[in-house]
Amino acid sequence: MKGVRQAGGAGLRWVNALCVTPFDERGRLDEDALGRTVDGLAAEEVGIYLGDPGIGEGHMLRPREVRRLYEVGVAAAAGRAPVYAAALGFTSTDRVIEQALEAAEVGVDAVQILPPRPTPVPGMPRIAELEQFYAEVLDEVRGPVHLSDHVVMSGYRLPGDLLGDLVTAFPSVEAVNVADPDLDEVALLVAALGARVAVRVGIVGQLPTALLLGAQGVLCVEAVVAPQLCREVVDTFRAGGMDAWSMSFQRLMLLNAALNRAQLPQSVKEAMSLLGWPGGEVRRPHLPLGKEEQHDIAESLTSLGLMGPDR
Repeated sequence: MKGVRQAGGAGLRWVNALCVTPFDERGRLDEDALGRTVDGLAAEEVGIYLGDPGIGEGHMLRPREVRRLYEVGVAAAAGRAPVYAAALGFTSTDRVIEQALEAAEVGVDAVQILPPRPTPVPGMPRIAELEQFYAEVLDEVRGPVHLSDHVVMSGYRLPGDLLGDLVTAFPSVEAVNVADPDLDEVALLVAALGARVAVRVGIVGQLPTALLLGAQGVLCVEAVVAPQLCREVVDTFRAGGMDAWSMSFQRLMLLNAALNRAQLPQSVKEAMSLLGWPGGEVRRPHLPLGKEEQHDIAESLTSLGLMGPDR
């Protein structure tokens, strides 16, 4: 990534996994399953985001559970792959700062800052409020920071000029993760920032365009189910092997479709279980998938060559 800010610690990765949070049958944080999951992902050399409010069920974690999530994750990765704190945001500015500083204290490689969402109904804050929020947070949080422009989750798009100003003003920003259904907006953001920081896309269907424009990879749920396949997609693209890339990308898109036919994170945890990964249980009000949905995921994994027909 010549010209792009380099990360400290374990370094940035081109493939990054939104990790599930495993719970046991009583709804408690399953630390053993979490440790084994992180250990497996670290062995695959992918970046690991813990406590995401979506796939990681981070919005349902208690504060003490969040700290343990990071402690177990950092210990399990053991420096082999970067571990990022993603269970923070959508609260007051002071609380975001507290969450970020506590995560840094535990030893994560970076914290991901979600855009502010000060009202129950998603809506874009005023520009002055956005500027003040990021100025206060980034003034206090001096370690590596990943900014998130997650349109679906936050309910609005961060202005590109604002992100550009933040990248310029704060050297602590080493990556920008963007999940925006509008590919034109994603392309503009990658073109504007891709030469200065690592830009990752969160919608795998946008990956080819993003890579062509200079993005530095992907942050996705598929990487926790099939990290080798995700790495293959990026590696073959970077090597210029278009035939191999086309085949691997098609498989990735089919996996994406299979996981999204059922509800997340249930479908991801079911797929992990079928593949021998300890994804654990979901936390209420989520409920496990029904038999038909489980069968559909099993068939999809088998057809993609990710699982043998005897399982």
